Amino acid sequence: MAKALRETDQPFVRAFRSGDFRLLWAGAFLSFTGGMVQNVAQGYVVYDITGSNAKLGAVTVAFMIPMSFLSPVGGVVADLFDRRKVLVNAMLLSAIGPAWLAFATHTGRVQYWHFLAVAFAGGLIQCFEVPTRQAVVREVVDPEDLPGAIPAQAMTFNFARVVGPTLGGLAYAAVGPWICFLINSVSYGALAGSALLIRSELKPPARERQPLFDLITDGIRYVFQDKALRMLFLMEAATSILGMFYVSQMPALARSVWGLDAKGLGVAMSFIGIGAVSGLVLNGALAGKRWRTRQALFAMLLVAIGLTLLGSLPGPSSGYFALTLLGGAVIVQFNSTNALFQMLSTEKLRGRVLSMHMWAISGLAPIGIYSFGWAAELIGLRTALQIGGVVLFVCWLLAFLNRRSLREP
Repeated sequence: MAKALRETDQPFVRAFRSGDFRLLWAGAFLSFTGGMVQNVAQGYVVYDITGSNAKLGAVTVAFMIPMSFLSPVGGVVADLFDRRKVLVNAMLLSAIGPAWLAFATHTGRVQYWHFLAVAFAGGLIQCFEVPTRQAVVREVVDPEDLPGAIPAQAMTFNFARVVGPTLGGLAYAAVGPWICFLINSVSYGALAGSALLIRSELKPPARERQPLFDLITDGIRYVFQDKALRMLFLMEAATSILGMFYVSQMPALARSVWGLDAKGLGVAMSFIGIGAVSGLVLNGALAGKRWRTRQALFAMLLVAIGLTLLGSLPGPSSGYFALTLLGGAVIVQFNSTNALFQMLSTEKLRGRVLSMHMWAISGLAPIGIYSFGWAAELIGLRTALQIGGVVLFVCWLLAFLNRRSLREP
């Protein structure tokens, strides 16, 4: 097997010849699976407590709000501090919130504000963990394998989106929601353990001292002064604001529109993961090609189409197709853009440039999640989904007309 990994001409496969990359991959997959198990229980419990689309979306907003303000700071941490220590400490802190939710749910003390507080704390930690983990990927693989390592690493989250919701639905039905929160708390130990076992040097090189404000703004200026990175950022921002709110509304869609129980919600969310894994396989197969900008553009169009279909198709059977399409298209756009951000940036600014990528995905998403959650209560969830799809199509058309701004590395 090792010989086959060395001899293959597929960067997607060759990335796994690194033992450190395999450790990072396995730890992230187990950690993300725990998160997906929790998401099923959390969405169902919150909707049971509140019965509100807006409050359901507010939990996701609480998670993403810190990223709206602190993502550039997280990039500075990834560029300046020991990445091993950052990952381990982030995982240990992340385990506390789900452990509390498990206790509070099991004892009947859980309240809506608990979910908001835990989500906010988790989002705060993610501001530092995500750019650090992304930066580690480049340290544990050979440079020629990086184009394949990026979609391979992203597959951890999306394999988890296939496995985790189904496990979460089964665990919820068999034991109760508290076990889902406990599983997530324990799962953070997997990534912490992987970070400790990685043998590669994860300390950044020594740098000249700079004022904190300059460290933060260097990455922002770098992205907005480069035409290609600026266009990619704006495309991701549009998809994030207009196309991602559907995930936070899945419990409402499953229960109120499709009439599904917790198991059914888990199955529905698994179709998003199936689409995402399919998209990553496609990205991996094309990792050696100079088509990333075209992939990002085409995927953005498919997100607009998928969102419109999700708001138009009558029931879960046909809706699963739209969820699969959305899962695949979103990951192709975001993963292609991730690779372009890494390959178009300089080494000394990579963590801060990646934090801008994460800001576009997660930091700006609360605008859409809260706005469309509120709109869903006023005009209905189906109509809100259709509006999001149509407006995103207009944004895609503008990007397509300005596609000459994009360039391949």
